[in-house]
Amino acid sequence: MEDDKLRQLFDNFDPELTSGVQFFNKLERKLNSVEIIVKHNAEVRARNKKAVVIAACVGFIVGFLFSLALPYLNEAVANWKMTLPVDSFMHLFADNFTIIAWSIIGLVSVISSLNAFDLSRTLLQPQSK
Repeated sequence: MEDDKLRQLFDNFDPELTSGVQFFNKLERKLNSVEIIVKHNAEVRARNKKAVVIAACVGFIVGFLFSLALPYLNEAVANWKMTLPVDSFMHLFADNFTIIAWSIIGLVSVISSLNAFDLSRTLLQPQSK
């Protein structure tokens, strides 16, 4: 039953055949278009790889620099903690300062990386004429 429907559908299909020269010219234009798209995709992929490397470096450097300041901040918070009452909310903050500080360092590193990725992709774009 379904074969009959398919046969009936294709019975009326009679495409117009063009000459060989027209066919090859059309084929060549389409192949050139595909080649242009492939080149463009390769360029975009290369720019994105460079942007990822830049973003990773920025994130690593920002995280490293912030982690260098962590011992000094720990000492300052420890001194500050001594002046706080034991039942204070800030005392709880001071007790968990290291975890909070590492979370903030990680968040700042990720945000810096994302911004660096976006900025480097923008700067690596070819200038329009």
